[in-house]
Amino acid sequence: MPRYNPVLQALPTYPQQALNKRKEQVRADGKKLYDFGVGDPVEPVPEFIRNALKESIPPHCGYPKVLGSSELRDSIVGYIRRRYDVELDPERHIVPVSGAKEAVFHAPMLFLDANSSDNSVLFPDPGYPAYYRGALFAGGEPQPIPLDGDYIFRPWTLSETLLQKTRIIWLNSPHNPSGVSMSAEDLQRTAEICRKYDIVCISDETYADIYTDVPPASLLEGDIENALVIHSLSKRSGMTGYRSGFVAGDPNIIQKLVAFRANPGLVPQTFVNAAATKAWSDDEHVRQRRALFATKKRMFLSFFDDQGWEVLGRDATLYLWLRVPTEESGEEYALRLLNLGIVVSPGSMFAITDAGANYVRLAMVPDIESCRQAIALWSQSLP
Repeated sequence: MPRYNPVLQALPTYPQQALNKRKEQVRADGKKLYDFGVGDPVEPVPEFIRNALKESIPPHCGYPKVLGSSELRDSIVGYIRRRYDVELDPERHIVPVSGAKEAVFHAPMLFLDANSSDNSVLFPDPGYPAYYRGALFAGGEPQPIPLDGDYIFRPWTLSETLLQKTRIIWLNSPHNPSGVSMSAEDLQRTAEICRKYDIVCISDETYADIYTDVPPASLLEGDIENALVIHSLSKRSGMTGYRSGFVAGDPNIIQKLVAFRANPGLVPQTFVNAAATKAWSDDEHVRQRRALFATKKRMFLSFFDDQGWEVLGRDATLYLWLRVPTEESGEEYALRLLNLGIVVSPGSMFAITDAGANYVRLAMVPDIESCRQAIALWSQSLP
C-alpha cells in the first residue's frame, strides 16, 4: 500500500473544493445559484489578449525558459514604471511565474530549513490558504497572526522572540478576504523590521489594480533588500485559467529564485507569456474591469448599508467582507444563504485560528443582472 506525505494526510479538504461539493448538492435539487464564492469573475478576457495567445502557438512548442522572453519582462517593467513610478531591471529584478498561487506555495521551499530553529512563516489570518499550506509542505512552522478590527497586519508589534524564529513574513495588500490595504509607511516599516531580523518579506499584491479610488501602495516603492512582491493577471485581466504572474524584488533573491525554479519545471508557456506581454502593456482594459467591480460593489453596499450591516472591502479587491448580521456563525449563515441559492464563503474558510468566524466573503464575480437578482432574493429572506 502506498505511503503518503503526512502533511497531506493531516490537512482538511482544500476550502474551495469543500464549497464546490456543497454547491453541487444544492444545484442537484434544481435550484438556481448566484455564486459569489470563488474569486473568478465571469467577464471574458479581452479579445486582444486572447488573440495574442492564439497567434503565438507554434507548430512545435519547445520547453519555455525560466525567465521567459525579454519582451515579457520589459512589459512587466513598463507596468511597474507606470503604476508605481519605480524603475526595475528586467534582467535582474523580474521572474515570470505560473500564477500567484504556485509562487506563494513554492516560495517557502527556497528559504526554509526544516532542521533549523528559525523556520517560522508568519502570515495574516484570515488569509490566503496557500501561505499556511506552502509553509507546511516546505517543513516550516506556520504562524498565523489573527486580524480583527481594521484588519491591518502590523508585524512590528510582534514579539522579538517570535521574530527571531522567523524566516518569512507574508504581507497581503490589498488583503484577501477583507479588502484592506496597508499604507506605504506600514509596508516600509514591516520591511525594516524584516531586514533587522534577517527575515524575507514577501508582499502578495495580487489585487493591486482592483481598487475603488486610491491606488494601493506597493513594497516595491521603497528599499527592496530582503523583499519580494508577487503580482498576477488573474484579477487584473481576468486571466485566471492562464496562470500567469511575476515575482519582483531583491536581485540577490531573484537570482536564487531562478535557480530554484529550474527544478520543479513550473515555467509559464511561451504562448501564455505572449498573452501576458499584451496584458501588462495595456491599462485601459484594467480601468474598465475596475469600474465594473466598483459598480457591483456599490449595489451590495447600498443593500448592506440600508440594513446597517458592518462590511469591509469598500476600497480594494473584488471582495466584500461582511460581518454576519445575526447570532449565527459564518458557516451557519453561509449555509442558510446557500439554501436560498446565494453562494458566499464563510470566513472560516480563510482562517487557521478563530479569526473571521463571524464573517462571510462575497466575490463580485456574477454579472450585474445576477447581482441585482441575488440582492432581491436576499432582501426577501429578511425578517
